[in-house]
Amino acid sequence: MYLEYIKSALSSIRNNKGRSFLTMLGIIIGISSVLTVLIIGDGMKETVNGEMDSIGATTVSVSLDATKTEKTFSKQQFDEIEAGISGIYGISPGIQYWGYFITPRKTFDAMISGESQVQELAGTVTMVHGRYITKTDVDDSKKVIVVSQAAAKAMFGYEEVVGRTIEIDSYNGTNELLIIGVRKDNAMDTAYASYLDEPTLMGTIPYTTLCDVYQIDPNSVSSSFSIYLDSENKDQVLAKTRSVVENVMGLRGENAVKVSSGYGFDATTDSIMTIITSVIAIIAAISLLVGGIGVMNIMTVSVTERTREIGIRKSLGARTNSILTQFLAEAAILTFLGGVIGILFGVSISYLICKVVGFSFIVNPMLVLAVVMVSTAIGLFFGIYPAKRAARLDPIEALRTE
Repeated sequence: MYLEYIKSALSSIRNNKGRSFLTMLGIIIGISSVLTVLIIGDGMKETVNGEMDSIGATTVSVSLDATKTEKTFSKQQFDEIEAGISGIYGISPGIQYWGYFITPRKTFDAMISGESQVQELAGTVTMVHGRYITKTDVDDSKKVIVVSQAAAKAMFGYEEVVGRTIEIDSYNGTNELLIIGVRKDNAMDTAYASYLDEPTLMGTIPYTTLCDVYQIDPNSVSSSFSIYLDSENKDQVLAKTRSVVENVMGLRGENAVKVSSGYGFDATTDSIMTIITSVIAIIAAISLLVGGIGVMNIMTVSVTERTREIGIRKSLGARTNSILTQFLAEAAILTFLGGVIGILFGVSISYLICKVVGFSFIVNPMLVLAVVMVSTAIGLFFGIYPAKRAARLDPIEALRTE
């Protein structure tokens, strides 16, 4: 019986191709608009979260309150703290000093960071040539340096500078360093390297080497450091960090250890992106309402045009429910087909937009399923009125209709 209803509905759609296309057009536009917005929104959130990760959303910052203690961290204490906290890539003090890079071409202003090997392990740097700092480099205070692409080009005129040497001029004299790697530029590298006529170039050296270059006491390296970790481990690391640091530093009960995280920052960013996407999706969904009204209008016209046909069917014994089901089937098929076509358009358009603007392209299968269900539900909802109108026609009056 239901198969006959579907065959009848398909026959009616084929016999009125132009009207059927116009009916589906509103649904196609509505579904593709909503799906495009949602997919782009998901891609935007994924991209933004990735950027947040690269600038510290997956780090935990630890510092000592100078008003409550005069202690600072030594290399040995850094090693003990790193060994005492599980579920992390490692820690790094992230010390920065100003200086100069002396090359055969020119002397450049420089910002020199003292780091550990952990940044590469955590994926916060991408190497283009050579290698990054290793634990051996840190333990042995090796005179090695990793420079940015912008720094390599500025100093030597090309990127592949692994094996070349440069001199760092600090206020304690000069030190010759071997370039062991070139890392991919980040936004800060580009901004500083293109600053007016006096670019500032970025370089990274083992933090123990930085202590030698700038004559920093190795037993008093820094009063702060960063822990690098995966986001899913953040809660357990936050719960354990303070206790480990207090034990290593002998500060139990002094409330001198401050621990902060980017967790609230990336959660807030995700919430903002969700709100923006939802608002735009609601606006786009208005076109679905318009499409549904279009279905109702066309179906109402269809009922008017087929009044005599309905009268003949009812006079031959067709029940009210049968007429109702037939028209609902026609409305559901129209919106289902419109939904499928809208999904194809929506996915294609969002893919092109994501590729152009550089967003991640993510399609949630559950989202696609929900869109199909919504489009079909719209057809049923807006098809109820004309279907009921058709089912309630008096057969005698319907047969009199010209």
